Amino acid sequence: MLTFIVPIKSERVSDNWTGFCSLVERTFKSICNQSDQNFKVVAVCHEIPPITFTHRNINYLQVDFKPPVRQSDESNESINKRREIDKGKKLKLGADYAKEKFQTDYIMTVDSDDYVSCRIAEFVNKSDTNEPGWYTKNGYLHFEGKAFLFATFKFSYLCGSSVIVKPELFKYFFDVDPILYFDHRLTVLDSRIELKPLPFYGGIYSMANGENHLMHVSNIKKFNNHKGWMSSAGLSRIITKIKNYRFRFITKKIRREFNFYN
Repeated sequence: MLTFIVPIKSERVSDNWTGFCSLVERTFKSICNQSDQNFKVVAVCHEIPPITFTHRNINYLQVDFKPPVRQSDESNESINKRREIDKGKKLKLGADYAKEKFQTDYIMTVDSDDYVSCRIAEFVNKSDTNEPGWYTKNGYLHFEGKAFLFATFKFSYLCGSSVIVKPELFKYFFDVDPILYFDHRLTVLDSRIELKPLPFYGGIYSMANGENHLMHVSNIKKFNNHKGWMSSAGLSRIITKIKNYRFRFITKKIRREFNFYN
């Protein structure tokens, strides 16, 4: 059985709690749209989000440690690090809870504003349980409000909703990068355990929705608006982006598979 672990930030650190809860509800609807209903969801949170959507497979796990509220003189680097640690602690607790309560075979990390394919639970449940896990190589990027997507084969490098692994192997994703407390980019664990790529597009990364603390609008502009774009280095960046991303219209098939809606 597969358990989806969803870390949810505190109301005390959200810029728009009502809007954020709408994103959480949208993510839950996407997860619970699985073709195989043999799965669980563990939502780890300070406050249970006040949403109307309910599902028998959703379980809330409330934490009592302090949320990463920004201090008056705190730098962006410091607050981002503390938010990453908060997210990582919730993922660890969720994984332990799923292993103890459900004896789950695998866990998948899902950010609280993303979408996942409806085929994931069925694929995992039918797979050999000796597999250490998978990573979502292929996925989509969506800028909130836009009527198109970008397909990419670098999804696991960009988005945290990309790790599917046995609970006992989850520890290898933590404290391996000086910036990211939880490093979802890993595809080889402990230098020897290789994860396989998921053989289909597995997720949609929601960007610039007002609640991403790393991929908010101003940061996206910084990442893309480099100086000297007509230089050899600038042209090289453009070529690399063209190779890594492909424009896609949002089709009915995509809407059905990811339970995608505005």
